[in-house]
Amino acid sequence: MGFSPGQNAHRYGTNATYIYEYSRGLAGVDILQDILFSRIIYSSIIIVALVVFCGRVAQISHAHLRRINSLGASRKQQTFWSVESSPLWANLKKHVLYAPLGRKRHNREIQLSSAVNMGTVPSRFQATLVVLYVASQIAYCSYLDYAINEKAALFAELRGRSGMLAVLNMVPLFVLAGRNNPLIPLLHISFDTYNLLHRWLGRIVVLESVVHTAAWAVNACDEQDFAHMLERIRTTPFFIWGLLGATAMVLLSLHSPSPVRHAFYETFLHVHQLAAFAAFLGVYMHLHTDQLPQLSWITALAVIWGLERTARFARLLYLNVSLRNGATKAVVEALPGEACRVTFHLPKRVHVEPGSHVYVYLPSISLWMSHPFSVAWAEPSGIAAPTTDHSHPRSPSTLEKQPVLDLDPYLTPSPRSQITLLITARQGMTRTLYNRALHSAGGTLHTTGCLEGPYPSSMPTNHASYGTAILFSAGAGITHHMLTVRHLLHLTATERSSTRQIVLVWSVRSSDHLCWVQSFMDQILRLPSRRDVLVIKLFISKPRSSRDIVSPSSTVQMFPGRCRPGVVLDEVLQSRVGASLVSVCGPGAFADEVRGAARGWIGHGAVVDFVEEAFTW
Repeated sequence: MGFSPGQNAHRYGTNATYIYEYSRGLAGVDILQDILFSRIIYSSIIIVALVVFCGRVAQISHAHLRRINSLGASRKQQTFWSVESSPLWANLKKHVLYAPLGRKRHNREIQLSSAVNMGTVPSRFQATLVVLYVASQIAYCSYLDYAINEKAALFAELRGRSGMLAVLNMVPLFVLAGRNNPLIPLLHISFDTYNLLHRWLGRIVVLESVVHTAAWAVNACDEQDFAHMLERIRTTPFFIWGLLGATAMVLLSLHSPSPVRHAFYETFLHVHQLAAFAAFLGVYMHLHTDQLPQLSWITALAVIWGLERTARFARLLYLNVSLRNGATKAVVEALPGEACRVTFHLPKRVHVEPGSHVYVYLPSISLWMSHPFSVAWAEPSGIAAPTTDHSHPRSPSTLEKQPVLDLDPYLTPSPRSQITLLITARQGMTRTLYNRALHSAGGTLHTTGCLEGPYPSSMPTNHASYGTAILFSAGAGITHHMLTVRHLLHLTATERSSTRQIVLVWSVRSSDHLCWVQSFMDQILRLPSRRDVLVIKLFISKPRSSRDIVSPSSTVQMFPGRCRPGVVLDEVLQSRVGASLVSVCGPGAFADEVRGAARGWIGHGAVVDFVEEAFTW
């Protein structure tokens, strides 16, 4: 240790000398107990990760076996995979993994008013993990040697325990916040779930830091008085750095509640990153000054953080810059219904998995900031997508009668790619982008931009292993499923998929919104074997007239009113083929309805897996 408990003790009286030994350094700290608890915590985290990993391996293996056995199977021959064989697994999915905390609400936001958003409610499984971990932290902090007769020694032990736990939890806190979190592809758990755990770990770290500071302050005040404690903070580097770290953490907790985060997200993001760096710097220097045992943890954290940021920058540079083809260009088209179609022409070829998302940088709109969006479409840059006249959009009937599309351009490698996103105008960057495009010549804005990614979906099993895929979308959520449909149709046409039935459900407010994906839908409806596999159900909740609701055929159907997921599932799953996948991407209330309807079928004989794509920041 670089500090002796008796150092400078002569400056104080007898009582101060006695207490001073417990206000700095490791005197009174139960080091062996702290080491034991730190090992228990990390061992428990590793065990949970291993259990999840083994479960994912079993899921992936089962899905792969199902796909291999069903490739050449008819609808009737896939009956084996459509019937539940494990009531235990079905109950676990229904009542734990897919279950909301209460009856229905999960991703439906709790809004006290149009301006006050309280966030979402964790699922039952997420809540269980959070409660158990919070309870364990309380237990570790409370497990002290109460038999000791010295108050100062007891507070010193609490100071050491809470400080150790705060630094220990900072490591997973920073790891789970990273976009390149290695646990996402390893455990196939969504970034959204890790983000929830990140927020709760942050709250734990803040509380433990406050307890650590308060426990020190009690002994520091007992030495002489409160004024002298403040004097030590002002004049001692060890305490100055500690105060910086604690203050930054309190600031993080004050500006991170959901109402503030949602109302001023871009401001929140900048303040959050600056405060996080200040907290890290303060804690690092606090530990480094006295060479405390936890210094190695915070050093490892610095390495992890640096590697993650380096990986992001390298990924950004590699994807968007080419010596031969220049840099990425972006074309923004204003669409009816206050939405934009943003197409990025990349200088390099990139493979985009269905369900992937990217982070968008548009310097002319949002400077250096990035925002996440699902990839609506991706194709070789040499393929010209059909032009869309927004003033005279083609009807579903016209799209239904398109000739079959040649697959060769999609299967032939291309040196360049283009990625298209659909962005609805809300607040902040999305509203600015829409307004800028709307007031540009022809409603089209040409600008420079960059993409970071693509980051693939965390779905643990392959879509092609399911005989039936039911894909629910609402509003701009259709972007998550467009590539999935195209991918499944490609695999079906080349006899590499078990899928025999795809039902794409899209709910929108107005028929004007159909033009958002008209060019993409045009290509999907022209793919081989589409009429044998794909059924599209369009729900227009507020049609302008009954003439807008015309079903072109039995495979492209239009309905007035809101989508009722339970009715759709009852219709489709009665005639399901093989195992069934229910996927949803859309507003929280709509996703909760789909979740409830899917859970209603689990445990009653049907094999139903549920997947939800969400960004709950």
